[in-house]
Amino acid sequence: MFIVPLSPTITPLNTPAQLGLEKTAAASEDNSQPSFKDVFKEAYDAVTETQRVTQEDSVKLVMGEIDDLHTINLNAKKAQMAVQTFVAIKNTAVDAYKELMGISL
Repeated sequence: MFIVPLSPTITPLNTPAQLGLEKTAAASEDNSQPSFKDVFKEAYDAVTETQRVTQEDSVKLVMGEIDDLHTINLNAKKAQMAVQTFVAIKNTAVDAYKELMGISL
């Protein structure tokens, strides 16, 4: 189906078939969603990295190498959000495990 563009600068989107990007349904399902392991590792890596940056900022502040406190505060907030996200993922996994263990077969 062709849709007439509203203006000459806007062109209609091509379907995957027109672009030659068709895949089988099984192949697209495998690549569409990351595994829980990947999500958990990514959250853990984010916590580790933000904690490292925050520790470096603390040392630089004590040594007098940093003058802008807003950067330190921003990095500390990023670390806090990373930890909260990681804990939320962990809690969701534990709750799901407990629910599965409660199911009788």
